[in-house]
Amino acid sequence: MRANPIYKKEVKASSRSVRLPVILIAFNGILAVAALLNMYSVLYRVWTTAEIQYSGFLEMYVLVTAVEFALLLFIMPAIAAGSISGERERQTLDLLLATQTTPRQIIRGKLMASLSNMLLILVASFPVVALVFVYGGITWRDLLLLLCCFAVAALLVAGIGLFCSSLFKRTILAVPASYGGLILLIGGTYAINQFALSISTMRWNSYMNQIGSVASQASSGGFLYLMLFNPAVTFYSIISRETGADVGRGAVSQWFGYHETGFLTEHWVPVSMAVQFLTAVFLMGAAVRFIDPALKRIRKSNNKNRR
Repeated sequence: MRANPIYKKEVKASSRSVRLPVILIAFNGILAVAALLNMYSVLYRVWTTAEIQYSGFLEMYVLVTAVEFALLLFIMPAIAAGSISGERERQTLDLLLATQTTPRQIIRGKLMASLSNMLLILVASFPVVALVFVYGGITWRDLLLLLCCFAVAALLVAGIGLFCSSLFKRTILAVPASYGGLILLIGGTYAINQFALSISTMRWNSYMNQIGSVASQASSGGFLYLMLFNPAVTFYSIISRETGADVGRGAVSQWFGYHETGFLTEHWVPVSMAVQFLTAVFLMGAAVRFIDPALKRIRKSNNKNRR
């Protein structure tokens, strides 16, 4: 990425801007307040009951990581959604395309600049997350897996933001579209499965009443695999396993009725992260295609001028 001029420009601009320090202070401030309040509640319980419950410190880990994940999903669209549309508004996109910079380099540079800022935010928040190591229960392997989940989620959300930024000409439209796409991805996949489960439940209940049985195998069917695109489900699966919650193999499939245990349900976390990574790659490829028509018009006008 050192040879990418877009990446260099974006990194220099963000390092000189006051927005990044403000985001860092606000991000870490919210995490620190959440961690300190949770620690205070655990210590207050010790003072009042003289009982030490180490599960409370795991609750602090869950709370801090959940807040961090939510902030990541909230901040990343705002960072990435204005990347291409902002260039259009400043009337600098055509100038970039008129140079030897390709649309692929523009998207790649914007993406890496957005991910660099988010990586800086995650690294800066690491001391707050690492408070759980004082009390134990979480290993470095667990934390690295969680960071991989954060990285894939950030890549997916950045892909949504860049796609919307390339699709819409104005940032005021690209940012709400990015948040709307993220809401549909997280809430829409869950709602579709719930709707499919309710329809299946009604059919099974009607059938069981006819044959006089109470057994039921209602499920959401193949709609379950839409949850592979949902980064919140991947995060929940990782946290549940790390904290020792009552979650076994194929836990996600248990949310939506009866599903047979298979390769996907047993390896839900790695498969979902791979699916989300490929989705992000597809969205960035689509963003490149939306920039290409502008490049074709410029090349066509240049050829006419030469003639």
